[in-house]
Amino acid sequence: MKKLGSKGLKVLKTLHLIFAMVWTAGAIAMVLITFLIKAQSGDELHVKYSILLLIDNWLIITGAMTSLVIGIVYGVFTNWGFFKQRWIVVKWIITVAQILFGTFAYHPWLTRNLEIIGELKEQAVYHAEFMANNRCMEISGFFQSGLLLFMIVISVFKPWKAKKR
Repeated sequence: MKKLGSKGLKVLKTLHLIFAMVWTAGAIAMVLITFLIKAQSGDELHVKYSILLLIDNWLIITGAMTSLVIGIVYGVFTNWGFFKQRWIVVKWIITVAQILFGTFAYHPWLTRNLEIIGELKEQAVYHAEFMANNRCMEISGFFQSGLLLFMIVISVFKPWKAKKR
């Protein structure tokens, strides 16, 4: 398969950095909103969760899926490959795990909490399922943000030696 040239690599790297930043900034924004904005009414609670959903839909999902696609392009059209370096394997594992977790856990918790808020307004904060979902969102959001920052660090420092052939 033909590999990308110097200019193509620079474009690919630029796009990868932009979408990794979008994903990471979205995750950090969600953590900050979750912990720092305390809703005083049912309407404020609904707005808070609506903003979280917008960030999830437009920044997290866009950044994550585009980063995944760019990673595939890197693996196919550059000499980096998919499994030549351990740090790349670690990034693949974290990326896929985070996308799956977001798809099957975080996003459903968020959308369900919005439904509960729609039904119960400010009383939602006393609802057992809402509280459990919210706690899971707090913990996992913080953890996922940390993993994204970890991926940035290993992308810069490229730790661990190349796998032996």
